[in-house]
Amino acid sequence: MHSFQRELNNNQGELFTKKPHGTACQSKDAKFIAWQPMQSGEIVALFNITNRKHPSYGSTVTADTLRNLHLQVPPTPPKPPSSFVA
Repeated sequence: MHSFQRELNNNQGELFTKKPHGTACQSKDAKFIAWQPMQSGEIVALFNITNRKHPSYGSTVTADTLRNLHLQVPPTPPKPPSSFVA
């Protein structure tokens, strides 16, 4: 599996995607892709829907949306340190 990282740069909305080694970040329905800083200052986890039978297959959504769609939320790596958000 290819792993990559783009760190937040002056709160420009870049994704923080570094995953700790050995972290399982996928369920039968979705895969963790990144932490996304929001304008409110909150940081939310983003997931891609990987269940090919679901009408939203391929969509990028939050954990709340996964739950609303009755899909399993995968394990999520720890949020990035607060120093990554200006």
